[in-house]
Amino acid sequence: MASTVQQQIDDSQDGYINETFWHVYPLFLLVKAGMTDELRKTLDLRLDEYDFHGRVAGDQLRQAEYMAVSLVNTFMIAAIEGGVYPPEANWVADRALRALLRAKAPADFGPIIHEAAIGFSGKVREAARTDTGNPHVEVARSFIVTHITQDITVAGVAGHVGVSQSHLSRLFKRHTGKGIREYVIDERIAAAKVLLESGERSIPEIASLLRFCDQSYFTCSFRERTGTTPARYRKAHRL
Repeated sequence: MASTVQQQIDDSQDGYINETFWHVYPLFLLVKAGMTDELRKTLDLRLDEYDFHGRVAGDQLRQAEYMAVSLVNTFMIAAIEGGVYPPEANWVADRALRALLRAKAPADFGPIIHEAAIGFSGKVREAARTDTGNPHVEVARSFIVTHITQDITVAGVAGHVGVSQSHLSRLFKRHTGKGIREYVIDERIAAAKVLLESGERSIPEIASLLRFCDQSYFTCSFRERTGTTPARYRKAHRL
């Protein structure tokens, strides 16, 4: 308790809370609510203008780097609280952190944070738009995305949900407009996009990781859903 009180006193003395938390909190709420248009109007972060009072490091660049990473994590939490699937929120954060690593000055960080906040907010809106409202279907969808690199069968999904295959298949089609197998492939293609952007795995490795029977089938499925090949997508979107 004493340490908490001391921290509150220190924060009050140097104005740290006023300069960070109260400035960022309204943005946190906008991200959590998926209010992308409002964020575009109000988000203006100039980390090079902050005075951090030497709380984290001795130079302004390090201070700004710390603040930028903290903001990415803060907005990621807001997105998750807004209903975004945690690994998907982490993908947005990872993209922003990679961009921060390439930044050269505090003035470069603001636009990166801006883009990340907009991205998180968009994911919140997407999550709200795609929520089916059916608990069985939502459990099934969660199971699929958390087992995307494993073998997934309709029987396995139905067993996890606790209903028959035929009943789940009907519910899933009714609420998502897709069959379970089609949905699995769509989710694997979405995951493949992230992996292609990161550039850490080869295309054959991605195809194998996401349980496509071979690279040819992966390429065919990817092109059918995106209009381009994995190789061209990587070239156009690589971080």
